[in-house]
Amino acid sequence: MTHSKYIVQAIIVNLFPDGDQSLILECLTDVLGRIYVNVQSVKKMENKHRNMIYKFSPITLECVQGKRYYRCTGVSEWKNYYQELTSLKVEERREIQSIFSMIQRLVPANIPTHEIFIVGMIFFEYILKTKFNEKQLQNMKLVVQLRILGILGYWNSDWTNEVFSIESKTFLYVKENKQSVIRLVEKILNETQMNEFTREQEL
Repeated sequence: MTHSKYIVQAIIVNLFPDGDQSLILECLTDVLGRIYVNVQSVKKMENKHRNMIYKFSPITLECVQGKRYYRCTGVSEWKNYYQELTSLKVEERREIQSIFSMIQRLVPANIPTHEIFIVGMIFFEYILKTKFNEKQLQNMKLVVQLRILGILGYWNSDWTNEVFSIESKTFLYVKENKQSVIRLVEKILNETQMNEFTREQEL
């Protein structure tokens, strides 16, 4: 039986060991959605490949689907942001983690979510390339959260990715209504958590 081979663009949102030599990568991809990928013999890989595998690394991933995880058959550099990532402030890294944690929580594995991937990458690159003060960073995170919730249908929104600018009317709206936006996001996230708990109780 032959397995389909995929070549996808991905960002590593988490990674953890699988035995002494292997890693499991949790990746957000442009085609396959959020997937888990087994990378075998990481310590034996050539340095040029091994150095690409770190949290928030954008990679081009070659993989086939296995029984539990996708299996990595090759990895190459998609975008090199290593220097930018190492120079991030603590609060900048925290907000990037916050957005990807939200995606991990709300988006089931193995379901294609191209729009979510695009939004995640726009925010990620925006943080790396734009100098925000702390309040601007918090407000932009709220804009991104609302955009993701809108894509997933948790609230009615006709926003596009053009909202990702501190000059946009949307950013100004969030800035002027910050507390009500925070309450809205928290309300939606709490409701989704309750829905997940209810489904688990029914199973």
